[in-house]
Amino acid sequence: MIDLAKKFLHENIYFELYHHRAIYTNEDALVIKKEQGFTGTETKSLFLKDKKDNNYVYLTFTMKQTDFKALGKIVGKRLSIVSSERMEEQTGQKQGAVSPFGYEKQIPIIIDEELLSNEKLVFAPGRPDQTMVIQTVDLNKIIQLLEMPIFLMPANENNN
Repeated sequence: MIDLAKKFLHENIYFELYHHRAIYTNEDALVIKKEQGFTGTETKSLFLKDKKDNNYVYLTFTMKQTDFKALGKIVGKRLSIVSSERMEEQTGQKQGAVSPFGYEKQIPIIIDEELLSNEKLVFAPGRPDQTMVIQTVDLNKIIQLLEMPIFLMPANENNN
């Protein structure tokens, strides 16, 4: 994994980084958010694969149900969640702490378009004991900097 904090500092991208006890559930994340006092929209990143084992990351709201049919339409391939074991083997990340960014190889990102209407996004930067907050306006700059192929999940495609 790329050190996102170092990369963002070097590129003058605003971020907040919080260190805390390891968290793996949405409930714990909300407790940490309150304890640490940061603000922003909680997100989750799903590490996905297609039949040819090409990976994708889907960035969406923490509590939103995923419409895999709609995701498949967007990328033109049927997608499924990578097993915890395989994900940890490939990325070094544990389930519940998947980062949307920072992979050594280019992994396409699928972004839930509804996230874009929020001021700040909260996510795990690949470690369960850290939380990162970025400004949504910097999302395109981050994606370009990391040279990530991008897909948008239109709001009307993901109404769960």
